[in-house]
Amino acid sequence: MRKIIALLILLFSTVVLILAMDQALINTLKRDRYFDHLSTSGPGGNRLYHQILIRSDRWRYGDLFGLCYLPQYKFRLEPFKKYENGPAGAASGRVLYIIGDSYLADKSISGAFDGFEHVIFLDRRFPFGPVALDSTKQNVLIMEFAERNLVDYEIDRTSEQRWTQKDIAGKLNFRPQAAAPSDNNAGATALSERLNKILFNRELSRNLELLLFDDKMWTPLKELKASLNYQLFGRLPGEVAVSTDKKRLLMNITVDTSFRQSDFRTIPDIEINRLTAHLAEAKNYYNAIGFKAVYLAAIPNAASVYDDRRMSYNHLLERVERNNLFPVISVYHQFKRNPANLYYRSDTHWNPLGFDIWLTEADRVLRQTAFGNAAKY
Repeated sequence: MRKIIALLILLFSTVVLILAMDQALINTLKRDRYFDHLSTSGPGGNRLYHQILIRSDRWRYGDLFGLCYLPQYKFRLEPFKKYENGPAGAASGRVLYIIGDSYLADKSISGAFDGFEHVIFLDRRFPFGPVALDSTKQNVLIMEFAERNLVDYEIDRTSEQRWTQKDIAGKLNFRPQAAAPSDNNAGATALSERLNKILFNRELSRNLELLLFDDKMWTPLKELKASLNYQLFGRLPGEVAVSTDKKRLLMNITVDTSFRQSDFRTIPDIEINRLTAHLAEAKNYYNAIGFKAVYLAAIPNAASVYDDRRMSYNHLLERVERNNLFPVISVYHQFKRNPANLYYRSDTHWNPLGFDIWLTEADRVLRQTAFGNAAKY
C-alpha cells in the first residue's frame, strides 16, 4: 500500500511539474482563471475544464483583493460593455490608434468612436512596432496613460520599436508589413528556445503555486489569515493600501511618497516641464510617421479621485494637461464631481461606469477636433 501511495504521489508530482513547465498552458490558464468572470456570456467551452481548473478568486474580486484577501473588500467585478463595430464608421477612411495600458487593454472598443472604420489598440506594457500606417487612411492617435504610468514617460525608454529618420524618408512607415528577414536556422533556433524555456523556466515556482494553491477552495483560509494580520497587527502586503475612509483598497505606490508614482510626492515645476517635453517629442515622432492628430489621455489614479485629502495632492494631471503642447482628453474634474463610484473598490482600475464616461468624453473630443481644429497642432 505504501508503494502504491508513493507511486501515486510521484505520478501526481510529475504531472504537476510537467504542466508547470509548459508556459503556453500556464498563460492560457491565467487568462481563463483571471478573466472568465468578466465575460458577459459566462464561461464557455469545456465545462469540466472550467470546474476543475478555472477556480481562482485572485482577480475575481479585484487585483488588490487578490493581493491581500481582506474579506471586507471582497466585491465581485462587473463585466465591461462591449462596443462592437457598427455601420457608423464604415468607409469613413479614418482609423483610430490607441497606445495605452491596462485601463483599455482587453476591452472591446472597436465601435465606441464615431466616424472611424477601425480602432487599433497597442499595449505599451509589451514590445510592439514599428507602427506601419495605411497611407490611404486618415490616422489619429490617442496616447493613453494611467496617471501612475505617466510620471516617468520617455518614448526612448519604452519597448516600442520605432522607424529611423531614414526609414521615414523612404516611406517605409507606410508599408503594410515589413518583410521578415530570411534565416535558414529560424526553425531550429525557435525549437531550442522553446526547449530552453520549458527546461529552465524562471517562472516555475509561480506556476507551481498557481496550479497547487491558486484555487478558490483556499480562499477562506487566506481571508482568515489576512483578517488576523490586519486586525491584530495592521499588516498588509506591500502592494496594497487602504483608503483613509476605509471604503476601498488602493495601489500602495500611488499613496506612499517613497514611490515616484505617488499622488502625494512633491513634484517641482521643472519635472512637469521635462515630462511635457518628452510628450511633445513623442507627438512629433508620431506626426512624422503619418498620424494626422495626436491626443493625450491620462486616467486619474483612484487615490487622486477618492483619497486626495490623505495628504497634499500634487495635481500631476492638471499640471501636465495645462502645459501640454497638443490636445488632451481630460476626465479628472468629471470624475471628481461625479457622485457615483467610478472605480472598483478592490481593484486598481475603473469600473464600467468610469470606462463609459471616458469613452463618451474621448468620442466627443475626437468628433469636435480630430479633423478640424486639431490639424493645427
